[in-house]
Amino acid sequence: MLQDTDMLWSTLKLILALPVVILLAYISLRLTNQYLTKHNQGKNIQVLERTPINNKASICVVRIGEEFMVMGISENSFEVIKTLDQDEVKDYVNSNTNINLAEAFNININKFKKGKSKHE
Repeated sequence: MLQDTDMLWSTLKLILALPVVILLAYISLRLTNQYLTKHNQGKNIQVLERTPINNKASICVVRIGEEFMVMGISENSFEVIKTLDQDEVKDYVNSNTNINLAEAFNININKFKKGKSKHE
C-alpha cells in the first residue's frame, strides 16, 4: 500500500512538473530570441530570412555590409549560393511580406533554367 502511494505521489509530481518545465523553456527561448533580435539590429551582418531544408541545413538571405547573399548553411559548413544584384535586392525588399524565401528561390531557379536553355 505504501509503495502504491509513493508511486501515485511520484506520478502526480511528474504530471505537475512537466508543464512547468515546458513553460519555463518556452519563456526562456522567447526571451533569448527577442534579445538576439534586438542585439542583431544595426550590425553589419544580419540574417534576414532563414528557411530550413532539413534539421541540419538551411538556406538564408544574409546582409553583409551593403551586399545581400543567398547562403546554404549546414552543420559543418556554409556556402554562398548567390550574391544578389541591386534589382534582386529591390525585388526582395519590396516583396518581403508577400513572398517567402522558398518561393523566391524557386523563381530564381526557373529563371536560371530558362536562361540556360536559351544559351544551349
